[in-house]
Amino acid sequence: MIPRSAVVMGGTGSLGRHVCAALLRTGDCRVTAVARHDGPVPPGVPLVRADLLGDDGQALRELVAGSDVVVNAAGAGWGGTPDQMAAAHAVLVERLLRLVPPRTRLVQLGSVHEYGAIRPRQAADEDHPERPTTVYGRTKLAGTRSILTSAAEGRSDAVILRVTNVCGPGAPATSFLGSLIGRLRELPPGAPLDLRLTPDLRDFVDIRDVADAVVRAVTAPVSGLVINIGRGHAHEVPAVAELMIKAAGFPRHRVRIGAAAAAGSTGGHGSWTKVDVSRARALLSWSHSMSLEESLRDQWDAAVPSSDAATGTGTA
Repeated sequence: MIPRSAVVMGGTGSLGRHVCAALLRTGDCRVTAVARHDGPVPPGVPLVRADLLGDDGQALRELVAGSDVVVNAAGAGWGGTPDQMAAAHAVLVERLLRLVPPRTRLVQLGSVHEYGAIRPRQAADEDHPERPTTVYGRTKLAGTRSILTSAAEGRSDAVILRVTNVCGPGAPATSFLGSLIGRLRELPPGAPLDLRLTPDLRDFVDIRDVADAVVRAVTAPVSGLVINIGRGHAHEVPAVAELMIKAAGFPRHRVRIGAAAAAGSTGGHGSWTKVDVSRARALLSWSHSMSLEESLRDQWDAAVPSSDAATGTGTA
């Protein structure tokens, strides 16, 4: 059944905007974005400014009371302090669980960092041990566990999508690829690009494929479950950087790539991230649709105005 109404928490963020757009495309769904601050939203999506960590609980209660779906795409980025991450990933989820009626589907966007270390050449399924090594991962896992407990007790109709590293148009500027785009744009004409990259291997998934997974999770019979959302393939970080440099049209002869020490690495090998997406295929009929090359090209095009692309770094 197509939902008639949906509320997207963090609707002005990187993932939230794509989720809003994907829900709109389902048909006659009324989509409302919720965020603490003004920000871009897709045409046709009203923005409600509210702070679940502040004093806006009653206003949000009224908003979600008549909604079929609530998607939580809110959160603190890697640049947040430990207290900010705890508030955005754990406290906010607890408050959201008190607002969302049991009959309303809640879709939580989780993170692969909730697993912690994944052994090389392994694909983490949803039963993989959860031993996060970062504050980000630990606070996201706290939110996940609160939701799973609520669902197990019959207080919520909820599912958690555990997402790997995102790329594609509008992906966070603070991510590895977003930072690389920023460096490419800021280079003076003729200057070389010096990169020091860890030998990590990561599972990258397009942000639009994540939004598609959210839409599928809205109506699937998957309450009380964690579902991995990723490409299911580990890409070498230096190779992904090369693909972005190619997408930018930056002259390869001006690029110098060297190795940087990988935190916690052994034997000169970096970290490994890869997930098993069998559950997503089986329960959501979902798999990624965007090639990595297409995703990175679209990410570059979305980040660089056409006038800059025509006269700037890429062709200098």
